[in-house]
Amino acid sequence: MKKKILSVFLILAALSFVLGGDVLASEDTTIGKDEVIEGPYVNTGDKITISGTINGDCYIAGGVITVDGAINGDLIVGGGVVTIKGRVSDDVRAAGGMVVIDGKVGKNVTALGGTVTFGSDADIDGDVLTSGGTFAHLGNIDGKALIYSSDVTLAGRVGKDINITAEKITVAKTAILDGNLDYTSDKEASVSAQAKITGNVRRTAAGKALTQIVPSAQGRLFRVRFGFNLLSYFSMLLLGLIFLKIAPRQTTAISKLIGEQPWRSMGLGFLALALTPIAIVVLVISVIGVPLAAILGVIYILWISLSSLFTGLFIGQKVFTLANLKENAYAMLAVGLLLLQLVLALPVVGGFVRLLSVLAAVGAIITLKREALRRLEIHNP
Repeated sequence: MKKKILSVFLILAALSFVLGGDVLASEDTTIGKDEVIEGPYVNTGDKITISGTINGDCYIAGGVITVDGAINGDLIVGGGVVTIKGRVSDDVRAAGGMVVIDGKVGKNVTALGGTVTFGSDADIDGDVLTSGGTFAHLGNIDGKALIYSSDVTLAGRVGKDINITAEKITVAKTAILDGNLDYTSDKEASVSAQAKITGNVRRTAAGKALTQIVPSAQGRLFRVRFGFNLLSYFSMLLLGLIFLKIAPRQTTAISKLIGEQPWRSMGLGFLALALTPIAIVVLVISVIGVPLAAILGVIYILWISLSSLFTGLFIGQKVFTLANLKENAYAMLAVGLLLLQLVLALPVVGGFVRLLSVLAAVGAIITLKREALRRLEIHNP
């Protein structure tokens, strides 16, 4: 019975995001300490605070999100500033401009953000995967840690092996590493002599291994990637020109929303991309929902495929504004897409920017659709 209720809820939630409707949406939401809500719980808003208890999985997105209560299930969250200080019994999947985890997590953590911090009260029973601009760990991780970041600081405990790809790595004197530390970086890690490391510390210079083992293959790989990026640029440019021709107002509106509401757009995008595959699987299992699953699948692919178009136009708008150039949508699209493709071609950073691009564009599309539906409701009560 519980699975059927959850399946129906996820279908409705995913459909609401696809069609741009409200799903328990509000500007500000606060769940008090004494409140208990039977999940799954889905909400979006500018500011969301959960100090009470959610019995079930929790899916939330917004500007500023604080969870200092108890989640008896998984927590999937996206927003501008995400702070988790309470207790989550299962997995945490978090994305945002700033992500802070400073509480108890019963299973694994996946955290993506500009700044990711595990505070001194963070206690994670499972494994950790994190990617972002900077990462600082001051708490406790019982499992393994896989870290992709520009700047990494380890000042807490990690119970198993750690694998890091970063430009700068610092292992503080308070660090306790009960496994091996393997890292890929152009610079030697700064490891305090007082840090307690049980296993081995091994470094691989970024790009060095590949160049030494297969130098010719690296050249071929570069040519293939360059050709793919060039083809991708012109394909997206052509598609963008068509969009600007047939739907100029909607296309420019989506790109502007990325700049006006970046964190909220990324939060909504994260939630939509997380929920939709679950809804598709549920629909396929139900058999009668296969046609709808196919439609959702197509929409999902379009979301991801078109994200570069809207993000590129947004970048072009910013460049033209900063340079005091006369606005021209076609020229802004061409310039913005070119700059975006150059960034996407960068190792590590390119992948992170691609993720943010997809999240922001998908969230902006959903936001525009929801605003259109609200206007329709006002004129047709």
